[in-house]
Amino acid sequence: MATVISAGTAFDTTETARIITALKQDGYAHLGAVLEQDEVEALRDAVVRKSQDPRILADHEGDHIRGISLMRMFEYDNAFRDLIVRDPFVSLAEAVLGDDCHVMAQNALIYGEGQGGGWHVDDALQFPLPAETKSHDAACGPPCLVMQIFTPLTDMDTNAGCTQVVPGSHLSGRRPDAGDAPSFMGQEPISLDAKAGEAYVFNNQIWHQGAKNQSTSPRILGGVTYSRRFVAQRFYPFVDYQMPAHVWEGASPRLQRLLGRHEKGAYG
Repeated sequence: MATVISAGTAFDTTETARIITALKQDGYAHLGAVLEQDEVEALRDAVVRKSQDPRILADHEGDHIRGISLMRMFEYDNAFRDLIVRDPFVSLAEAVLGDDCHVMAQNALIYGEGQGGGWHVDDALQFPLPAETKSHDAACGPPCLVMQIFTPLTDMDTNAGCTQVVPGSHLSGRRPDAGDAPSFMGQEPISLDAKAGEAYVFNNQIWHQGAKNQSTSPRILGGVTYSRRFVAQRFYPFVDYQMPAHVWEGASPRLQRLLGRHEKGAYG
């Protein structure tokens, strides 16, 4: 299966350090324009095709979550598979999570008119704090274990909606309270407006939501969720999952490792 995804260019040491500092202090960073127009179009086309694929629509367990999140995009189209090793994404992931990190998941998001909302942290609350402790110390806070890189495949703005985050809330040690606008240590939510082909990264412990799409066109995002080696990959149906043979075809050693072909370690 052909792909149009380029190799890309890694960030230099200065920019990488800036992003790592932002992730530690704020829990997120905007990466600016990354993808070329043909890459955006190929990724967007794959999301739209999968969202309309009768096989996917009929499989309520295996390939989507609530019709918004489409799982394991690397299986569906090589553009998504090769996005995993596109720079600056992969080099940044290795700088933050270690050179033995892997893909924990690769979901694409498609929000129709009126869809969105719901403040949350992704998956488990990793470093909870007791109620009397206000926050982790930003100077020596818990490490980032899971980081999400999103690249909008349509423009995200006030009308179409966008990802919203509460800066610093990855240090809260708690989930956001129910409500329309949570705040943490005086920080109110901010909107990550972005053009198609730009990208941003965040610690999966930051309070975030996808704002409601108030337009009549779908809002579409692609990306990769990377994690440290010891964090289990989330490929449904989990222990029964088997990587399709076509995913391995032409995959570089680096891509194979990111997909889960690790060297032996302390536990096997």
